[in-house]
Amino acid sequence: MRLKEIAILTNIKGLGSANMLKIINYAKANSLTTLQGLVESDLTKVVSKKLANAIYSYLDTDIKNLYTNIELTLQHYREDGIECIAISDERYPRVLKESTNPPVILYCKGNINLLSSLCVATIGTRENTLVGEKIATKTVEFLVENNFTIVSGLAKGVDEITHKTALNQNGKTIAVLPLIDNIYPVSNQRLAQDIVENGGLLIAEVKPNTHFHSSQLVKRDRIQSGLSQALFIFESTIDGGSMHATNDAIKLGRPVFTPDIYKLKSEYQYQKQMEGIKYLIDTKRSIAYSSDSYTSVKKIILKMSFTQGLL
Repeated sequence: MRLKEIAILTNIKGLGSANMLKIINYAKANSLTTLQGLVESDLTKVVSKKLANAIYSYLDTDIKNLYTNIELTLQHYREDGIECIAISDERYPRVLKESTNPPVILYCKGNINLLSSLCVATIGTRENTLVGEKIATKTVEFLVENNFTIVSGLAKGVDEITHKTALNQNGKTIAVLPLIDNIYPVSNQRLAQDIVENGGLLIAEVKPNTHFHSSQLVKRDRIQSGLSQALFIFESTIDGGSMHATNDAIKLGRPVFTPDIYKLKSEYQYQKQMEGIKYLIDTKRSIAYSSDSYTSVKKIILKMSFTQGLL
């Protein structure tokens, strides 16, 4: 199925990305390339009868008109500088496609070539410490120096620090957003613009002209980990939002790196921003590192990239 068919299906209420993937895979397996082909097929083989009937009902109107409307919508997106990449597109990053519940469409602004680059996610709390900022900055400088693309979520705190550091080092960075046309937080609108103007990329899975909802923040976390060869989490409480992306990375078998806080001053170890980091280290869910182990860190990431056929 092409972008147009997938984009039309995203307009069906109650049809989430997981069921969309089932339908796309079903269509591919049965050589169904048009909406009419779906109408004439038995979708109850992959989704519930209720959802199948909802799809039939939506498509049982004027299919030609649906195509006309989506073509106009996609044209408006292009005029606003938004490019849509469907999961069936060869430009869609393979590492993300093979992750858990990948987005069926990526809405992009900027340098889409970065989707095929070697990416690492850099995440952490919005309420970072000065020590955390120093560690994040030094780490990103090292990563940029070794030609890794920095992926983060444009939030305040650690995300903001890592995006800015990448730009300051003339590196490349990808911001994974809740919405491509409604930058959140508003305070980072200028940063988003700087990313695009300096060869970076903004991406989101929710279509433009959608109202912002806090649940979109959690959903985008899986994209950060899914798009990346490794994940660095610098500071987080035990129940911080950054733990969502971290847990996703662990499930995907991606290496998770945390600062080796036990080599730092003891008073820093007991700050709330360290609770999540201590948990990850103590449970051996992460690889503790310091500036002395940068070479080993690089080798681990490149080995992961080679294993996945990206090198």
